[in-house]
Formats: sequence, structure tokens, C-alpha cells
Amino acid sequence: MSRQHLEDDYRIALIEFLDDERHASWSNRLSDRRSEVIGLVSHVLGGDLGIPPEDLDGQHVAQLMATFLPGRLGGKEPYVSDLPDMMEAFMAFLAEASGVAKAWEWTSAVVAGRDAFEHAMANPDRPRFAPRPKEPDRRPAAKIGRNDPCPCGSGKKYKRCCLRLL
Repeated sequence: MSRQHLEDDYRIALIEFLDDERHASWSNRLSDRRSEVIGLVSHVLGGDLGIPPEDLDGQHVAQLMATFLPGRLGGKEPYVSDLPDMMEAFMAFLAEASGVAKAWEWTSAVVAGRDAFEHAMANPDRPRFAPRPKEPDRRPAAKIGRNDPCPCGSGKKYKRCCLRLL
């Protein structure tokens, strides 16, 4: 499974978590920064760690709290103080949603990693990760020329078939 696919899976789980009525308070607290937090956490879990939920263990979560999250944060984000609590709730939600019996291990690792997270955030010389590169928008399929065969399979040229329907 590619890192991009993992990142997308975590992004979907985060959106479901924030849309769940049991966790509506997080959606309200992060209202103006919701998409930024979703992008950050999904990138750290899927892109930096690159581990699917079923293979995630307490050590990975502790590494996430101590190294990856502080390395991706500037320190002046308004949600920094809420991030450990949100991660604890999200990890419990993720374990329940993915059917993995590791909720206690994950949430315990977040609680234990809270001090490491705060210590790393207080250190101005902490290691920082390079910002993730912006991927260019790409066409999902090859461009169809007017004189190419129509993709519907009629055998006609595209300009004489489906292009007329547009």
C-alpha cells in the first residue's frame, strides 16, 4: 500500500472522527483550522509513519507524539495545546473504526507521549521536517483528440460521436 493511499485512508478516518456526533466538540474547537489539522495528522500518520492501522503499535504512536508531530509544527499554531487530547480521542476512534483491539495501547502511548510532545514543542532547536512538496494536478487519463477513435467503442471518430453530445 502506497503512502499516498495510507494518507488518504487516514484523512477519511479523521473526517469521520470529526463528523461523528460523539466528537462534535473537536469539530467545534477546530472549526477554522479543521482542514489544516486533518492534513497535518493524516500526513504524519500516513506519509511520515507510513504504517496501516492494523500494524500500528504503541511505540509507533509514541514516536508520532515525540518526533513526527513536533517536527511538522511551527509551534505557534492555535491548536497545538489541543493536539495531544485530540490524538488520544482519535486513536480510540480509529481502533474502534478499524476493528483493531489496540485502543488501550494506542491511547496509553498518547498519554505517555504527551510529556515528550510538550518537551519537544518547547525546544526551539527540535528537528524539523521539510514541508511536503505540492504535487501538480494531473489529468486522470490521456487527453482525447478530436480525430481519435471515440472511447465509447462505436468505431467513429470522437468529433463525430460523443463530442457532439457535449
